[in-house]
Formats: sequence, C-alpha cells, structure tokens
Amino acid sequence: MGITQCLVLLLLLELLTCMLCIASPPNGWYDYTAYTECKSQPEPALYNGGILRYGDSGDEVPFSYQTSETGVYSPAFVVYGLNQSTKYTFSCWIKLEGTDSSLITARLSPDTSGIRCIGTVLAQSGCWSFIKGGFVLESSSQSAVIFFQNADRSAMKISVASGSLQPFSTEQWAMHQQDSIRKRRKREVTVHVADTQGNRLIGASVTVQQNSKDFPLGAAIADTLLGNPAMQSWFKERFNVAVFENELKWYSTEPVAGLMNFDSADRLLDFVRANRIMVRGHNIFWENQDATPAWVRNLTGDDLRNAVNARITSLMTRYRGEFAHWDVNNEMLHYNFYEQRLGPNASLEFFDTAQDADPLATLFMNEYNVIETCDDVFSTVDTYVARLKQLKDRGAVLEGIGLEGHFSRPNIPLMRGILDKLATLNLPIWFTEIDISNSFDPQTQAQYLEDVLREAYSHPSVSGIMLWTAMHQNGCYQMCLTDWNMRNLPAGDTVDKLLLEWGTNQVTGATDIHGSYSFLGFLGEYKVTVNYANRSTVAFLSLPQGAETRHLNVQV
Repeated sequence: MGITQCLVLLLLLELLTCMLCIASPPNGWYDYTAYTECKSQPEPALYNGGILRYGDSGDEVPFSYQTSETGVYSPAFVVYGLNQSTKYTFSCWIKLEGTDSSLITARLSPDTSGIRCIGTVLAQSGCWSFIKGGFVLESSSQSAVIFFQNADRSAMKISVASGSLQPFSTEQWAMHQQDSIRKRRKREVTVHVADTQGNRLIGASVTVQQNSKDFPLGAAIADTLLGNPAMQSWFKERFNVAVFENELKWYSTEPVAGLMNFDSADRLLDFVRANRIMVRGHNIFWENQDATPAWVRNLTGDDLRNAVNARITSLMTRYRGEFAHWDVNNEMLHYNFYEQRLGPNASLEFFDTAQDADPLATLFMNEYNVIETCDDVFSTVDTYVARLKQLKDRGAVLEGIGLEGHFSRPNIPLMRGILDKLATLNLPIWFTEIDISNSFDPQTQAQYLEDVLREAYSHPSVSGIMLWTAMHQNGCYQMCLTDWNMRNLPAGDTVDKLLLEWGTNQVTGATDIHGSYSFLGFLGEYKVTVNYANRSTVAFLSLPQGAETRHLNVQV
C-alpha cells in the first residue's frame, strides 16, 4: 500500500485524527524530559499531547492505537497545517507484541516533500519504550502522516501511547537556548569594595576582564600547524582545547610493526603545552579495518592480542597524564575488526587497560551518525545507549559520550531530543568532530554550523565542543574555517561571532550605595581592577558553575 492510499484509508476510517492547536506552550518552554529504560506503563504525553488531539476518554494516558499488521504504515497520526521553519518536537511511547525487540522508526510524510525520519527507539515486548525527536519542514504542509516502521518489516503488533507533537517558533526556540545558557554557562557576581577599615566605598570604579573561559571549545589540529606561526597564532587566540586529527592514530604512530613514530604528536603536544590548551587523545583503536595498519590486519589470535596490548601500553605510558580524554575504541557501532577477531570482550579489555595505564584520563566511546541523523540503523540513540550500558555493566570505566557530528542539513529538534535521551546516562557529552558537509555553499555551511553550535552549547548536558577543521594544503576534511593565508571563510566568521557572544567582554561600572557592583558573567577566570580616589587594586576571580551568586570582597 502506498503512502497516498494509506493517508486516504486513515482519513476514511478515522483511526486517529489530530487538529492544529492555536495555543503555544507557556512562554515557549521546552521539556527536557526523556527516558531510556523500558517501563511497565507509559508516562503522560509531553505538553499534554501538543497539537495531537485524542478522544474524550479522560484517561491520564491517552488511548493506545494498535495494529496487528506489519507495522510498515500503521499506527499513524494525521496532522494538519504544519508550518515552514517551525520547530516540531515529537515524542511517544512504543510497545511490541510478536517479537522480543525491534528498532522502530517514526517517519513523517508531508504532502509537500519526501518521507523523513523524525525519531527512533529500540522497542520491546511487554514494556513501553520512549521515542523522542522532531523535525523542521522546508515548506509548509497542508496535511502529513506520522507513521511507524519496524526495521526488519516482520509481522508484529505495534502499540503507541502518549503521543505528542509540540510546535516552537524560531523566537521561542532561541529564547529557550538563551535561558539555558544563562543558567548553565553564566553566573551572577557581586564585587564588594571597602577600605582597609571595612567601610564600604560608594562610587568606586570596577573594571572586569575575563582572562579565560571555562567551557571547552576547540578544534582539530594537524602537523601542518608545525612551523606555521600564523596558523598557530590564529588557533591559540580562539580555542582552549585541541585534538590531533591523525597524528595519534595507530597507522601514524606505528606504520610498520615495531617502527614507532611519535615525532609529529610530540611537537603538537609541545604547542598545546606552551599555550595552556587542553588536549583530547584520539584515538587508541579504531574498529574500521580500513583505518587499521596493514600489518595489523594480517595478525590473528595471540599475535593480534600481543600487538594491541603493546599498542595501548606504549601509547599511554608515553603520554600518561598529558591527554584529558582518550577515545578508546572508535566507531564500535559501525565496525568490528577487533571484536570479530578477539571476541566480544575486546573493547572491555581495551577500556580496562587504558584505565590502568592512565587513571586520570576520561575514557570515551566515540561514534558518528548518532546525533546527525536517525536514518542510520547502526547508530541510533538507543543502540548507542545500549552499548554504553553494556560496557558499564561489564565493568568498563567509561566516563564520556563522544558524538562526532559530521552534519549535512541539521535537524535541530531531532538533535535536541537525542541529547535529552543521552543525558539520562549522566555522563559528560562531547561533540568531538563537528563539521558541515562541503556539498553546501560556504554561506549555507556557515549558517548550518551556527545552528549546530548554538544547540550544542545551550544544551545543559553538553560539556565540550570540538570542530573537525584541521587545515591542509588541499583543504580540510569537509569544512575549513580559513583559507591557507589564515583569512576567515564564512564558517570562521561564524566561530568568531559565537566566541565573542559566549564570553564576557570588558565591563566597567561603579559601586552602589552598598559599595557593591554586580554583573552576570560567563564561567571562567577574571581579573578585577578597582579604582577609588588615587588608590587602585587588582583581584582575581574564579567563576565555576553554581546556582548562587558569587561574592568577591576587595579592599582598596
């Protein structure tokens, strides 16, 4: 049955009809609530269902619509009057019968363009699983169908409950981002000025200058930075964290068995040390066979096990304490070179060995297409969550979630919904390799980059952002910030604009009748200069995250 026939049938039978709701959420507020555990009963719909209208049963949990067919096009919601550029968040609960578990995809079929994925969930039999995602339309739609597919198209019964579709205007979405930034990335400060006898000083001049930022925002660097003062200057003026693009990967450090080459990595490490830049370790292993040294691909059994043990020991002994993070086994959801040859516990052993070798480093799993799309069946958010939980349950000291972020046209509501689900694990979430496809023109690329960075920076569970923009003579992997002469490209201008926006520029004011001066500052380190009459003093302020006002007492 085609989509058009399905839509007509759904309309005729009135399986489920939804109307556009004029009301918007109070103050455009967004609900971060998400679940990754399977529950005996579904929770009530977010936003009371949003613009989805149910029957008048009065039940706390709306009626569940079921099908005993293949699950290809039913159950479904029919919605009307979807607007271009409005951000729609979608959520519901899914339960299966006829199979133990299956990957279920929620898809949107508007009357103006093709079908797209708006969310996924690994649903189970006998309990309810939560799906959260969303979409933005390129053009308005008179009518659309939200339907569900099981990945293998086998016969099963899909039950759906507590569906919600909530619209947010561009202004509402931006307002919520700003509110989240204010709560998560900034803090109130009051400077109290007094003389040496403790008398408060009214009208003292206070100048505040931020010396460093707390939030890690950086980019990849490569050996092209070495011996290039202009590139080094451009980088260190902007970023407080770095990652080496390829210089630590096994094929770079040991291209031939037993022939170690750490020269480029060591020199890049000298650069970040000299400029007080935090650095991530990327990566110890990479499950992709094509990214594995040729000599390693020919090993089996104990020979391979000895080689991987020597790799991790030599790398982490050499750099013990130098790298804040390590991506231990890269892209494990898509590839399985090591696990296929060394068994399903290979990754667990890698994490255990890495933890022993450098206990102060934060150990990450790193993966692509978790946040970029929901069309990749290998790396859905629930697949990633399940693998993270599996490793932790087996005893792995896994402390961070890495999201590569190689975007084409970003789906921002889907991105937020995925972050909400990952946040339930209470682990640091880092965007480790952000770029935008070079299939877009430079201005579009820059706009999409801004959309992604604003969403990542404003989400309360994101702990750091890395751009995948290492510069080479022939360009960058997908997106460059500058040309080879270090002149900003549109993407570079976007980065500079946001770096300026997400920092406290120099602020100056006078103390009030209480001898106090207050400001709202981004988290980080500050220099505070106070002048009164012909006297002057300098104080330093550390501004970490906290809900209460930070107080600084200064004597002049």
